[in-house]
Amino acid sequence: MRTIYEAKSFVKSSLGKDVVVKVLGIRNKNEIIKGIIIECYPNIFLIESNNMKKSYTYADVLIGNVVIRLK
Repeated sequence: MRTIYEAKSFVKSSLGKDVVVKVLGIRNKNEIIKGIIIECYPNIFLIESNNMKKSYTYADVLIGNVVIRLK
């Protein structure tokens, strides 16, 4: 993805689908989340996993801190 608009359109097209999200944390601590993209807002999107909701920005997707793969 090269622009924020491409990141937004990818996330919005994945709305309601099962995804695997890899979050790159500080000091090389990665987190893998399996869930569903439940809501999209102008600056963030929400993923529900095990009755927990987590929010991420489209900028995180664009720069590669959050990697989304469809199941």
